[in-house]
Amino acid sequence: MTGQMTNGAQWAQRWQQLLRDQGIDTNGDPNALRGVRVKRLELAPGRIDAQVQDRELGAATVAICAPVLSDAQWDQVFTALASQALFAAQLLAGEMPPELEQVFAQAGAELLPRGGVVTHTCSVCPAEPRPCRPVTAVYRQLGEMLAEDPWLLLRLRGRNRQDVLAALHERRNTAAADNTARPLPRPAASSGQPRAFYTPNLPPRTDEAESGDPLDAHVRDFWGRRKVLEDMHHHLALPAVDLALLRRLGPLNPAPDGQQAFAGLQQVYRRVTDRVWEMAFAADGEEEGGE
Repeated sequence: MTGQMTNGAQWAQRWQQLLRDQGIDTNGDPNALRGVRVKRLELAPGRIDAQVQDRELGAATVAICAPVLSDAQWDQVFTALASQALFAAQLLAGEMPPELEQVFAQAGAELLPRGGVVTHTCSVCPAEPRPCRPVTAVYRQLGEMLAEDPWLLLRLRGRNRQDVLAALHERRNTAAADNTARPLPRPAASSGQPRAFYTPNLPPRTDEAESGDPLDAHVRDFWGRRKVLEDMHHHLALPAVDLALLRRLGPLNPAPDGQQAFAGLQQVYRRVTDRVWEMAFAADGEEEGGE
């Protein structure tokens, strides 16, 4: 991996900046939250509920609320995303590009809930402009979670990952079907200019060909047009977050055997990643001698 900041880290940084704009600094005095621990945190559309244990204040129940986007706003966002091939491809590949905020803005919506619309309550602290220690701890915990899974931000605004991907698939498939149904214009035979589409130079069909060519004549096209296959390129990249799925699921249980199984799974995931990476960049025939 390079030294560039990962997508998750960028979204976490933007979340922290959003909080600072509202007078909440989760990275201030390191001793300010000493003795505060978030025991449980649940994130649902428009709401975060958490159980916090504070050494000074005791057990506290914290709720953080942010308005969800309306169905009409989400529909505009999905339409805008589907029209941007690059962003749609990144999302379908599991990434959340930082430029996503611009697409939301073009659709008349905000991904990050700005303007002081985020509210919070604590069961042991009175309502006050500045958040208490339990609330600040939950804000900081959410920032750490966004660094590993920035899709949580979309869920907070009203749609989970499955909803977003399903909507993009539907709109992309609809657009592809419309383009397929629309006949392409016939290029002029005498233009003499190179065309943007690859067109094989095939001999004119005869009545005998219309009745069915022998299969031997199409062996080269069995796996698709050779030109299309030659022009196909793949982009390989290591995961932006190491062991993201395992980190999100956590150990099977807190017992020693659960921790041992979790450590074993980490080794297996890393070995598989390393092996696939080696195979991807191995010379022709070299991977055959591997495991």
